[in-house]
Amino acid sequence: MITISARIDKEIAEEIERIVKKKGVDRSAVIRELLKIGIQEFKLREALELVRERRITVWKAAEIAGLSYREMLEKFREHNVPFPITEEELARELEEISSE
Repeated sequence: MITISARIDKEIAEEIERIVKKKGVDRSAVIRELLKIGIQEFKLREALELVRERRITVWKAAEIAGLSYREMLEKFREHNVPFPITEEELARELEEISSE
């Protein structure tokens, strides 16, 4: 592991301390978990945005977000993102999946 220093707002620090007390674990463990969750959410949002812009396929979005194809489709529903694929694109994605 490496050490990273960062300045954070007082409100965020207070929220971290609240979680530390609630969970009964050390501050570093809480911060690591929050960073992990934040990075996962960031990757998901990035993938959804790229799909909305039709810059990547659903399959690539799933890869970026670290999800299975099926899980990515579920995220589309959860985030009200319309299924962004034509029949031709679906055929291409199915070829990609079967070749891997």
